[in-house]
Amino acid sequence: MKKLISLFAAMILIAATAASCSSGGSTISITEYESITNGMTYEEVCDIIGGEGELLANTDLDLGDDLVTESYSWEGEGSVGANALIMFQGGKVISKSQAGLE
Repeated sequence: MKKLISLFAAMILIAATAASCSSGGSTISITEYESITNGMTYEEVCDIIGGEGELLANTDLDLGDDLVTESYSWEGEGSVGANALIMFQGGKVISKSQAGLE
């Protein structure tokens, strides 16, 4: 029984560590999310949030740097599963969405 409890505790610790590392340890709040506007650069967004996001997609059709599209996600502060997704084109914000941020 002690081995089972120890194993369960270790699994929880590993899961918690993995969750905190997936977006560089930084999370986004609703206040930070609301301060992000179209036209901001990725660097400006990272400065607001306090860390880099996780790159989800990169689309480059060799039509020029202005048309390269990237989508990033950040874990959010708030309810379980809270997150923000921000899309950049040509290195600037073109859209954003969030779920569960507080």
